[in-house]
Amino acid sequence: MSAQSILHFINEKLDGVSVTMPEGTYMIFLDCTEYCQQTGKNLDEVLKAGWNVGVGWQDGRKFKGSCHIRMNLAVPFSRIQEACDRLEKYVFVK
Repeated sequence: MSAQSILHFINEKLDGVSVTMPEGTYMIFLDCTEYCQQTGKNLDEVLKAGWNVGVGWQDGRKFKGSCHIRMNLAVPFSRIQEACDRLEKYVFVK
């Protein structure tokens, strides 16, 4: 799985979440604004849900993203695929 396919997966499968190709970094910045508006959840609830299913990510508010999450892609692609599957199945559900 390539970085492009990961971004495509997130944009297509995680309704209300968007991400763009990072420039010169291995971190992606997930915009959860639409998802939180649609579900009534806040960013803290989304972050906790991810951690509860083993997805390690970081609060994006420290990086000027009001409803964003930072996710590290500097791991084997199999781990990223596993994380994406968990996000789709357990975290970004409506």
